[in-house]
Amino acid sequence: MRRQPARVLSAALWLSALGLSPAAARLPLPPPAGSPTPAVALRLERADAELRRTAAGRRLLAETLDVPRLQGVAADGVAFQRGSPGVLILDSSRLKSMNEDELELSLARALAQAAMALPFALPEEDMAAYQAELDFALERAERDGDFSGRLRAAYREASRVDAAAPSRSKRFPAPREPLPRGELARAGRLLLLFARDPDEFYHAVEADASRDPGSVRLSELEDFVERYGPDYSGARLGPSGLYAWLGSRRYPPGLLRAARRLAQGGGLASLREALGPFQTVGRDELKLKLNAWLRKGT
Repeated sequence: MRRQPARVLSAALWLSALGLSPAAARLPLPPPAGSPTPAVALRLERADAELRRTAAGRRLLAETLDVPRLQGVAADGVAFQRGSPGVLILDSSRLKSMNEDELELSLARALAQAAMALPFALPEEDMAAYQAELDFALERAERDGDFSGRLRAAYREASRVDAAAPSRSKRFPAPREPLPRGELARAGRLLLLFARDPDEFYHAVEADASRDPGSVRLSELEDFVERYGPDYSGARLGPSGLYAWLGSRRYPPGLLRAARRLAQGGGLASLREALGPFQTVGRDELKLKLNAWLRKGT
């Protein structure tokens, strides 16, 4: 996940291309208020130090050196806010209720999003960010036995809850429980899902995130571009703007807007490069780390 290629086009242009307002792009409100308080800065310094003890954490910090850190509102305590430039938001009120484990996990995820610096939301962004968080968690567990014990307890609790849930089948899947709100409990749940099937992990992350009207999946955008690009001749928006039409085929308008903007520069390559190979090489590497960690607990 390298930031610079994804910043070739400004966030404002991307949002305009997709027809999204800042609210639709999930920008936290109100805007950042300024530099973190000394107490928040001290906690963040300690969290940074913990991340530096892992290869995954060092990589995230190195890729986000120039991302400003400001105080504001963030439901998870730490969040990446898109913009030009993007910023890392720290919520002092929310941080008061978070322990150090939770802060470090939340920070790792937010840094992963900052490293990607996508100018609009994609489900794949959340998947890659949570995967980076789990990567950091397992690397920290490898070198910190106490943290590993707490993470293993969260994993076992997730297993217990999962075993008590209604039985599932491929034909009639049981309704999924929402992901836990606590960072450590959520990490335990996501590790369980990833261990069983990475697709379950990806599905849970996407289902847990609210999908904005007008947002698109990368795979949808790729298919659209490959089928109709690069000039999209004959494409039009209906009078109400609710659909984009290409001949007799109807599509979400965000697809057409995004595809047309991609044709002007950056292209799909910028998105793919920013996301990195999280669903191929990254997935396989995480699977190896997770299996090794699980074997140590048996």
